[in-house]
Amino acid sequence: MTTTFMRTCKGDDQADGQIPYSTCTLQRVVDFYFQSVGSAKEATQHSLDLLAEDLKELYTSACFQKFHPLGEDIDILFDLETTFTDAVFWKKDTMNNRKGHVTLTKLLSEFKNPSVIEGEAGKGKTTLLKRVAALWASGECPALKKFRLVFFISLSGAKGGIYDTVCEQLLRVPYDIEKEAFKKALWKLKEEVLFLLDGYDEFKPENCPEMESLIKEKRKFKNMVVVTTRTETVKMVRNIAETVAEIGDLSEESAKVLIENVLKPELATDLLLQLKESSTMQELMKTPLFVVISCAIRMGETNIIPKTQTALFCTLYDLMVEKNRYKTQGLSDSLVLQSINNCGDLALNGIFEQQFSFSLGQLLSEQHEKVLLAAGLLNKYTSHVLNPVYQFFHKSFQEYIAGRRLHALLTSSTKVEVEKGFRYLCQIDNISDINNKYYNLLLYTCGSSKKAAKLVIQHMANIHNHGSLMGISPISDGQSVTSDNEETVDPQNLEELEKLQEMNMDRFVVCALNFFSESHSESELSADFEAFFRNKRLHISNLSIPSYLFDFFKYLPNCLEGLSLITLELFGKNISSEIGTHDKKKTFIPEQAVPLFYDWSRSVNTMQVSLKDFQTLPRKDRISLGKICSSALSLRLHITGSSGISGKLQDILKRCEQNIHELVIEATPLTLADEQQVVLMKHLKTLYISDLQTERLEGGFIDRLQNLQNIKKLTLNNIKMAESDAKQLAEGMKHLKMLAVLHLSLLTGIGNCLTSVIEAATGAGCRLEVLELVDCCLTKEAVTVLVQNLKNLQKLQVLDLSENHLEEYASDCVGGLVDGLRNLPSLHTLMLPWGKNVKDCLIKLLEHLPWLRKLGLQKWGITDENIELLTSSIKSGGFTDLQHLDLADNCVSSKGWHRFLGAMQMLRRLEFVDLSSKEELDPEPSLLRDLGKLVSDLSSLQDVGLLQWKLDENDLMILNKGKTKYGREFNLRVTSEKVNEDEEDEEGEL
Repeated sequence: MTTTFMRTCKGDDQADGQIPYSTCTLQRVVDFYFQSVGSAKEATQHSLDLLAEDLKELYTSACFQKFHPLGEDIDILFDLETTFTDAVFWKKDTMNNRKGHVTLTKLLSEFKNPSVIEGEAGKGKTTLLKRVAALWASGECPALKKFRLVFFISLSGAKGGIYDTVCEQLLRVPYDIEKEAFKKALWKLKEEVLFLLDGYDEFKPENCPEMESLIKEKRKFKNMVVVTTRTETVKMVRNIAETVAEIGDLSEESAKVLIENVLKPELATDLLLQLKESSTMQELMKTPLFVVISCAIRMGETNIIPKTQTALFCTLYDLMVEKNRYKTQGLSDSLVLQSINNCGDLALNGIFEQQFSFSLGQLLSEQHEKVLLAAGLLNKYTSHVLNPVYQFFHKSFQEYIAGRRLHALLTSSTKVEVEKGFRYLCQIDNISDINNKYYNLLLYTCGSSKKAAKLVIQHMANIHNHGSLMGISPISDGQSVTSDNEETVDPQNLEELEKLQEMNMDRFVVCALNFFSESHSESELSADFEAFFRNKRLHISNLSIPSYLFDFFKYLPNCLEGLSLITLELFGKNISSEIGTHDKKKTFIPEQAVPLFYDWSRSVNTMQVSLKDFQTLPRKDRISLGKICSSALSLRLHITGSSGISGKLQDILKRCEQNIHELVIEATPLTLADEQQVVLMKHLKTLYISDLQTERLEGGFIDRLQNLQNIKKLTLNNIKMAESDAKQLAEGMKHLKMLAVLHLSLLTGIGNCLTSVIEAATGAGCRLEVLELVDCCLTKEAVTVLVQNLKNLQKLQVLDLSENHLEEYASDCVGGLVDGLRNLPSLHTLMLPWGKNVKDCLIKLLEHLPWLRKLGLQKWGITDENIELLTSSIKSGGFTDLQHLDLADNCVSSKGWHRFLGAMQMLRRLEFVDLSSKEELDPEPSLLRDLGKLVSDLSSLQDVGLLQWKLDENDLMILNKGKTKYGREFNLRVTSEKVNEDEEDEEGEL
């Protein structure tokens, strides 16, 4: 006698349904039951082997490997074995910068726990994880053989605990292994268990908090985790990820394989021919979902070539409704129209409420259900639920339906509907939400008509002028995200926060470009788009130059000229070489980049061209680069880590001699001819040279620095320089009458010659606003000269002398300096050197400079007595504008900090504070509670340093609780320690 056990197999693109798992004799169940009696809470070796067997049987079965990506009404069937090709991924750092390509095989071999796979909707994230599960089951992937168990879980359906979710989605219910035994097995197997968790963007942690803990608290489970999420929600998990990888574009070859495996030969041939004729469709085919939709359209209509994403979905929508029209015969037109409008409202409300599953009650009636199911607009799911659940076949399709409905409301002839549409639009009130959460909704709205696009772009312009840059929504204690999706990383300082904001604005501009392209308006909305693009910047990378840029340059020249800055990022590494193929490419600057910029009928106002990692620069690239650079009225040229530029920089500079205003050179060796050409650039206003360790050559840029008469900002960082070089630098600096910013750092070989440099830079008539001499062999004589010349620095705003050790002269030098600084009305930033008895100057500093916004006393060894002085000064009304306070390497006790926290409450503008201790500090619990409350109360605070403070997990929880407030990025810097775990293995056989 046999019975068939039933189980549910779910994925992003597959409807629920009961499917046979395996046929198993009742005798086996009975035998297993009696084997388990007496050890119900212990999984045996045999039971785990059976569990692995069951999982492998599932992952190699047709029910797992074959699925209908567009729902069962659309007869397109995918098979992992024939349609999946190895994906290529971008590895990314915490600043969301791409760090090169890796293949799936390499990614698996370098696996770190946890790993996050991000990708836009339809990029194939679900298919990828199913493929990994199938590879494990096949035993053909060496990197996966180390895993004893692999669980593929759809997070959208996760509920209860891990055991309940695994049983519901993958195993028989109830399964042979009991819950406690299962959990104990996970604990003991540790890294031998791999969880493939799909769709964090649709996961509700409150439905399965244990799964949330598995993802974010690896110390509790120690199992290996790979989690996928859409790009707009990657912030929710990036902070805990050891590896972040973005799924790359589908290659032309992979798209061809998909098309040929899905369509009949003649249809596949026709579609591939049509793709060759449309650059827009070639761009769309980089996303697997759109390849599938194109195939579906070809099955229903052979002559249609949709030109945009909206047109692609619209064509599919029309085919679905038309194909199934016979199913709604007999129903009134008004009922059908009402049902479709209700479907749009359902989709629209779902996007704003982050809801992707709906109940019958939300469809209004069974008649509406009949219409929507018949048209294929919704799928019905009944497995493992008490009441039916309704979903769109894909999240992107719901976003299209929502955009279609929002367009209908905004452009309606009925006032009530127009007002309803604007109420929806006004809920999108910050830039972050436009970039991420509502991007697709607005894209499809713009793609539905030019009138809707005009209203959306006007709304975006208003948000930029009057709205907020970032939105905040809490996820859980100790974690914050900006609007579910803001590009995220804990900023190490305010400069990094500014970079994040720039990235956000760059994405905002790209959104507008995509909306322009989707609207297919060409120059019809030129005036509206000009209002948006004015004074914004556009970022372009040679790694990907999208086709819509050519239309933008062609049809909106007024917008192009309105941009304040265009940044062109050029990388000298070929992608092909990074993924292991032979690199035959001889040039690195894309050919299409030249005609994009090289047009004598117009010029770009300001352009920044960045060259990174060029190990060679062929002649063709130098010519291309010269043409690109000549198209800007004002050029900024940045060169980083490019040894291939050495000896050729002179050629590049000659081609842009008249328009180059900024030159940045980092970690790139220069020849004498290069240096001599640099100082011939008489229009230069900014020169930044860093990490140049080649021998100084006679006649180089230091010897001829006086030629740069228009220079306003000069930065020399980590330059190999002798005393004679420093003297020559001082001579040249005497002629730089326009110099406003001077930054010298890590000039450790110049001996006592910094005195000459300071004397030259601060002489009569100087215009210095920023003077930064960091780790530059600062001496007593140099400080004396600086104090004597302070009368010439009436415009000085920033003085940074940090990382300089004045030894026994510190007290006298700093005391005299503080006396002189009291007469500089514009000074707001002061970073001081350190040395013996320097803290004796604190009283004088607090009395003379209470208006400072930034104060650095690093390595001063501040004590309880000193901190009490600062506390009293703040409580007396001093330092009310303080934004940055660096007290690192201090000697303050818990009691001293307790008194100081009360004063910190008054620093409402404080953004950065470093309280790191010189020696290890064991803080009192009450101090940490008060500090946690302070973090919560100070709305501007973004960075707190507590190095050398002994903190455990409970302390960190207290300190992190307040960082979800006020729409801020927050970084807590602590000393990382390995937790010693003296835990004995529990008894039991595995």
